[in-house]
Amino acid sequence: MHILDLASYLPASIIDNQRLSELTGRDSEFFLRRTGIQERRRAAADENTNTMALSAVRSLSAHSQTLLAEVDLVVGCSYTSWDLIGTLAHAVQRGCGLRRARAFTLSSACSSVANALEVAAAFFDAGRSECVLIVAADHNSLYSDDTDSHSGHLWGDGAAALLLQRTPCAGAPFAVLDVWTAGLAHMGRGLEGVVLRPHADGLTMPNGRDVFVQACDGMESAARLLLERNGLQPRDLRLLVPHQANQRIIDHVADSLGIAPESVASTIAHYGNTGCASAIITLQQHQQRLQVGELALIVTFGGGYSAGAALLRKQ
Repeated sequence: MHILDLASYLPASIIDNQRLSELTGRDSEFFLRRTGIQERRRAAADENTNTMALSAVRSLSAHSQTLLAEVDLVVGCSYTSWDLIGTLAHAVQRGCGLRRARAFTLSSACSSVANALEVAAAFFDAGRSECVLIVAADHNSLYSDDTDSHSGHLWGDGAAALLLQRTPCAGAPFAVLDVWTAGLAHMGRGLEGVVLRPHADGLTMPNGRDVFVQACDGMESAARLLLERNGLQPRDLRLLVPHQANQRIIDHVADSLGIAPESVASTIAHYGNTGCASAIITLQQHQQRLQVGELALIVTFGGGYSAGAALLRKQ
């Protein structure tokens, strides 16, 4: 399958470490040392998961806006829903007038985009779809607390969109060569790593150390599996695009794979952890680093736990 276009949306409001220092009493350098985050974006009062998702889709190119009429499947990705009934996929289907499209939203936390790519591939392979729109958005600040000095500083808000087609298309920036995902709830603290439960304490990370360990292992294992089954080595990659959870996790995964820092894409310093959207936001902002024929590998990890990877070739 082929990525015809990709786009992202980031809210205008910026919360820097100095502001979090004022709220928590921690030194502002603590947040940078711990996560690599300098600032993060926050949705405005009139924005939510659905509006950010629509903004990402509307940021697709003018050519892609025309192609949207061909979309027959919308897959939403989010764990911070604005509405559990009228999900972000339904909001996009209605907001963009995609009358021919099926619409549903899935969640494996921050690894959801990998699952969405796998779903798109399955629909293509089964002959049930020709053009798929994947939209990822997370409104983390709706559920998190900036005064939570343990994990409140991690979260950013943002959205991303991918337009895919089953058959090759002139001008498409990427071919998706392979996708792999796994549920890892049986590992470590599983369901207790990252928590967001209705009528409870919002978005929290009660077992951050376990999340760190499992994310490092999960993303490295996903990367190695996908590379091995495609007869590749880490050195064959031009760009590693990890989920943006923590710069220390990103560095650990790259180092374990033997990938040099200059071949790793990172946006976490300025956006924080934008959840489901983070890998696509990062790919979109670093795609100019790839030449035709070069390979990029997306690797993701979601609290819960789950992991995924997608191998792309620049067209």
